[in-house]
Amino acid sequence: MTENKKYTVSESTRKILRGLDDMVNIKVYLSKTLPPYLSVLTDQIKDTLEEYRIYAGGNIDIEYIDPGDDPSMQQKLRFMGIPLLRLNVIEKDKAAVTDVFMGLAVLYGDNKEIIPALTDTSTLEYELTSKILRVTNSEIQTIGFLSGHGEPHLQKELGIINNELQDQFYTRTILTSDGKKIPDDVSVLVVASPKEMSARDMFEIDQFIMSGGKVIFLIDTVDIEARSLRGRPRSSPVAKLVEHYGVKVRQELVLDQLNAQASFQSGPYSIYVPYPFWVQIVRQSIDSDHPIIYGLESMVLPWASPVEIIENRTKDMTVTVLAQSSEYSWVQKGFFDLSPQNDVIPPEDQMKKHVMAVAISGKFNSYFADKTVPPVEKQDNNRDKKATGNKPATEENRPVIKQSHETKIIVVGNSRFITDNFTGQFDGNRTFFLNAIDWFTIGDYLIDIRSRDSGERPLIIISGRTKTAVRAVNIFGVPVLLAVFGLFRFLLRRRRKRLGVVL
Repeated sequence: MTENKKYTVSESTRKILRGLDDMVNIKVYLSKTLPPYLSVLTDQIKDTLEEYRIYAGGNIDIEYIDPGDDPSMQQKLRFMGIPLLRLNVIEKDKAAVTDVFMGLAVLYGDNKEIIPALTDTSTLEYELTSKILRVTNSEIQTIGFLSGHGEPHLQKELGIINNELQDQFYTRTILTSDGKKIPDDVSVLVVASPKEMSARDMFEIDQFIMSGGKVIFLIDTVDIEARSLRGRPRSSPVAKLVEHYGVKVRQELVLDQLNAQASFQSGPYSIYVPYPFWVQIVRQSIDSDHPIIYGLESMVLPWASPVEIIENRTKDMTVTVLAQSSEYSWVQKGFFDLSPQNDVIPPEDQMKKHVMAVAISGKFNSYFADKTVPPVEKQDNNRDKKATGNKPATEENRPVIKQSHETKIIVVGNSRFITDNFTGQFDGNRTFFLNAIDWFTIGDYLIDIRSRDSGERPLIIISGRTKTAVRAVNIFGVPVLLAVFGLFRFLLRRRRKRLGVVL
């Protein structure tokens, strides 16, 4: 009965279950000594698993196991990664603590995936379906993150995203400083706002795309000074490369009246204020049913730049807008004062929607089609080479691939939105990025499940004239309607009296 069928097993899950060609075993480890308040939770878990069994057509076997007080069984579960949970119980007006197991294992041949704790049924379908998909896939794809040019660290700033990706993919950092080509086993390359880059690095990215590789470009064109809340423009080293493919990221920042609240320190206190530089992207602002954003309610792009689609370079390609500000947004350029105390809103004629993320599919022409292969720059140390375990490239005159086969790229005028600071605050940011990875790799199997209830549903901004009209209706409309009703009632009573009808 909900808009996005929240409590129904999704069509993607049914498709995966119908496609199983062999038996998948699901072992559920539930202690019988669970507190009474978890009875509803366990019923929901069993109901969901029963639906999976039915849709799988006999290719899923479910076994419920009570570890009890068996020390060997408990030790086995700990080695599997299913922990002993300590829960509070109130019985006979006394508080007590009980130790229980609430885990699940998905087994397929020699493959095994674990859900350590079944404590939240709202994410159960996504977790269970992703585990089934992973154990039944014979090949796990690799997501590469370009590194060595000042990008966010995969295990630190991108820790949340990295952990989420590892549920379905392998992840690794990619170093191009030694001139070696990007490995062929990398399915998607993430280029997250490199600060400086050699021509040879750009060449390796370009040739990766020409070989059919898929790339997500996350580009910042303004450096943010956190203490002073000032910004200064900078040239992204991949800006020319991306512009050659048909997208220009402008050295501007978008501000929007439809924005998220940000926390700032004021002496010993933290204050939360609406912050126009944290643009809130909502579904209503985008006229597209692209799988990446279908069902995604909202996301937040902090200190983001607008992107411009170069039509003469993309005329033979499929271009889709993935993120767009509201019609009540504007840009700041040149001098960037990012203080939350500023409340400068331009006239309405300066406000318009700004494109902030696009996806392009088609055949791309090489940036180096008419150029020689850039030489490898000499390194002062071998630290990066040791990190990758790759030998330096020796081929300086290898042939240049001038045009790609059908492939895809995504360009976003922001990289900060996938860092832990923002994926932790705004669930839609995490969902958008993971959906993009899925679109490049496994398709839309998990997208519609993950996108359920992702992001907030903010009120849509209306113009000043509309606000005035609504306010006037609220103030004067009800009294006027009451007066009209009273007058109608009065005239009706007088008419009946004239006709001799007694009320």
